[in-house]
Amino acid sequence: MTLKDFIQDSAAISAGLWGGRTFSLPVLRKLARFGGELLTWRPKSNLIRNIKANQWVVTGENLNKTQLSQQAKAVTTSMVTSVFEYFYYYQHPEEALGLLHLTPEAQEAVRDIRDRKIPTFILGPHIGNFDLFGMSLCWLKVPVFVLAHPHPNNAYKAQNKLRAAVGMDIHPLSFSAFRSAKQALKEGKALVTGMDRPLENQNDAKYRFTFFNRQASLPAFYARLCLETGAVARVACGVRQADGSFLIDSSKPIVMEPRPDLVEENLINVGKVLREAEIMIRNNAQAWAMFYPVWPDVIPSIKHLL
Repeated sequence: MTLKDFIQDSAAISAGLWGGRTFSLPVLRKLARFGGELLTWRPKSNLIRNIKANQWVVTGENLNKTQLSQQAKAVTTSMVTSVFEYFYYYQHPEEALGLLHLTPEAQEAVRDIRDRKIPTFILGPHIGNFDLFGMSLCWLKVPVFVLAHPHPNNAYKAQNKLRAAVGMDIHPLSFSAFRSAKQALKEGKALVTGMDRPLENQNDAKYRFTFFNRQASLPAFYARLCLETGAVARVACGVRQADGSFLIDSSKPIVMEPRPDLVEENLINVGKVLREAEIMIRNNAQAWAMFYPVWPDVIPSIKHLL
């Protein structure tokens, strides 16, 4: 079994749970630093090339080769650390709760959803610890309905079982999931999904949106779903801080605007979401765990930096 096969197999989840039970958090973080560096030893791998291309864009398109390599190493280290911390905190929730902090706008988002029952669609850039962020919402008694990846591999299926065990209602993206999502909003649940993963068939994308001043093929379904249900959108994330605490942040509510022209409607409303996501990603670039090529045309143009 190759490393890629292992990562995509449910055995990786079992190994992560074992590590979270067996090792202390300081040991896991040391292992994560080694693991993050290990991933960068294959600079020509698609993983590292995609990370570098994405980071080159979000940091302003001016990093040199050395700086870009250092940035990629910071990203992989952050990613592995997040995975290890998630498996640890999954089995030690009392420790995580003591480290959990919310910005004032995130506190308001929790009150809006949990107490005021305002229909809300939480849109998460893949910043920091995406799984710990979702688990934290459950700990905060925020009822969530997660629209997940439509084609999960074995590891993703096993991960979804962990998510369900802490209270998340998980549904792979599909037309039936959209119908269930509308009902979930009526029942007081917040919808949750990632919003920055590029579409699988980017060349066939119906819409392309400006994201960090470049065209990108990104999901847009949430804009129509918000309009059909009257839900507001909030861009939100959870990021580990230098002192080890975990900070949850949220944008203000984003109200979708109907337009007679569907193209204009999507460009306006998805654009609102992407502008908020840009701010969060730019402020936490080294924690942006995006390993798919958001801008495929960038890789050939920065070949000399890879």
